[in-house]
Amino acid sequence: MRRADLERLGIQLPVLPTIVLGALPGPPGWAPRLERIGLDVVASGAAGDDAATWAAARAAVPHRPVKAVAADGPAIAALAAAGCRLVEGDGAGAPDGVYVIDPGDGVCAAVDGGTSEVEVADEVAARILEHVASAAPAAVWVAATPGLAALPDAAVEAKLTALVDGTRRARLLLAKNQFDM
Repeated sequence: MRRADLERLGIQLPVLPTIVLGALPGPPGWAPRLERIGLDVVASGAAGDDAATWAAARAAVPHRPVKAVAADGPAIAALAAAGCRLVEGDGAGAPDGVYVIDPGDGVCAAVDGGTSEVEVADEVAARILEHVASAAPAAVWVAATPGLAALPDAAVEAKLTALVDGTRRARLLLAKNQFDM
């Protein structure tokens, strides 16, 4: 994560921001649910966003960063024209003024979207702490990986709750360690 690039775009995030990569089950409309669960970055839940799905997520949760999913440069450009500044994709052809998140962008895969097994918050925190042992916490996205769209809604919500709770625990431990220094 390039925090300076995000700040230049007006995107403010806490250390270890939580995010979901990929699609979520059912139709777009997940932004309020993601906010209720406590994710730092929300999304529509669509496998591929357009201006309408992104704008609906933005309208539903206007005070959180809203990420879109786009497959290519033209799709990213269309989202940028609608006001989107945070996109998950490969970044090829992305216009200036858009921050593109890709799996190589400091992502800590704290929750596995490919399995229905719900992680335990302490295990999520341990994964995060292991990841930040070799990376600055301010440069890390804490993510649920793609694959959640194939799971039942209840399992997705439980996995994302573990993501948020585990991240909170990791943040607290990092803050305590910093304070103790």
